[in-house]
Amino acid sequence: MKKSTDPKKTASNSAAGASAKRLGTRKVPKEQRMEQILEVAGAVFSKHGFHSTSMEEIAEGAGVTKPLLYRYFGSKDALYLATITQVGNHLMSGLSLLMANPNATERLKHIMLSFLTFVERHRDGWSVLYNEALTSVGPVGEKVTFFRNSFIEAAARTIEEMKGARKTGDTTHGAVGIQAMAMASVMVGAVEAGARWWIQHPEIPIRDMQVLIEKMLVPGLAD
Repeated sequence: MKKSTDPKKTASNSAAGASAKRLGTRKVPKEQRMEQILEVAGAVFSKHGFHSTSMEEIAEGAGVTKPLLYRYFGSKDALYLATITQVGNHLMSGLSLLMANPNATERLKHIMLSFLTFVERHRDGWSVLYNEALTSVGPVGEKVTFFRNSFIEAAARTIEEMKGARKTGDTTHGAVGIQAMAMASVMVGAVEAGARWWIQHPEIPIRDMQVLIEKMLVPGLAD
């Protein structure tokens, strides 16, 4: 004979479970929760694009409520900008360390490798940064341009050092020649194009892709 179920007891247990879940959510530090949300947002934006992505989908994927999402970021535009900023910061985090390498030729190779490594580790974020966001205007476009120009300038400084046109340690923007900036822009564009192809062919080892790009670019840049 089945035991009768007490509706009040069932409701009480359900409420207790929901309360425990909410308390568990509260135990996660805000900074950690925001990082988790940005990771999910990057994946969703990468898959659907900005306009087709809903805040509901991001909230569900991150395991948070929609009001919490708005409390943290304010709007979908602000969340998108925060996603771009996080991705760009990942890309730039190791660039200053690379610039400390006194061997300009090796440094240039490492700059290319760092870009490929970033793409390999953050495929969703890279897709957001270099697909839809690259043609955006306003704060998003400005942020993407800043990150991209920083990468180009680092490459330009390195190219000038390879050619002996500047001394190691010279970091003034005005000292970067127009020719080096042009060559660096071409280099970064070529690496980006290679990465767009490579992201569709994950079976290609990163080392093979690195060697391919180096063989195409380094001899011409060093000449």
